[in-house]
Amino acid sequence: NLDGHGHGPKLEATTMLPSYFLTVQPWTSGLDFKLLCSKFRNMTGFISITRDKDTGIVYPDPIDGKCRVKYTPSALDRRHVLEGVLALAKICYVAGASEIFTSTAGVSTFVRTEHPTCEDDPGINDPRFQTWLAEVRKKGLPSPEATFCSAHQMGTCRMGTREKTSVVDERGKVWGVEALYVADASVFPSASGVNPMVTNMAISDWISRGVAKGLRVQGRAGTGFGARL
Repeated sequence: NLDGHGHGPKLEATTMLPSYFLTVQPWTSGLDFKLLCSKFRNMTGFISITRDKDTGIVYPDPIDGKCRVKYTPSALDRRHVLEGVLALAKICYVAGASEIFTSTAGVSTFVRTEHPTCEDDPGINDPRFQTWLAEVRKKGLPSPEATFCSAHQMGTCRMGTREKTSVVDERGKVWGVEALYVADASVFPSASGVNPMVTNMAISDWISRGVAKGLRVQGRAGTGFGARL
């Protein structure tokens, strides 16, 4: 909650499928990639997910009319993601990681060195580690060097109370179109910041019950439609 309004990073462990994890690592050379793969069995990956504050737009293409999506992470949201990356690095250090690296091209790998037993472990205040963190912060998350992935897209058919500011009403019905409903994460007014599975189930249940109720009313009115849920 970096801005006091619920926006900021969420730290998660990620799946370690080679086809997912290895493909987002910066390419330097064939030898370096082989060495990276040789260490894969001892790796664990993490991701910094942000509940973005700034949004994109969905619009009809002026040429062919097809639906287009325009979205670029804002400077604020990039800063939030970066804070999550730095926090993950600190967690890895405290957990005893021997090497720590990011998926941003041009950032070096931090390699841990053992401290003499007569010295106290400085923890994350290790001067070498702090220097590396400063390097990560200075590099930031520029495009195209940094890798951004999107999951659980939300809010492309926003629910609301006015046609001018939303796509569907509170029942999930598309404004100005009969018998067309939307019942998934696209009706979220804004990003939830967490996995939307349970919320999706609740929204789908609410909207589908409303649709069934409407069909029952039509059935009683003799229009030939009916439904039970």
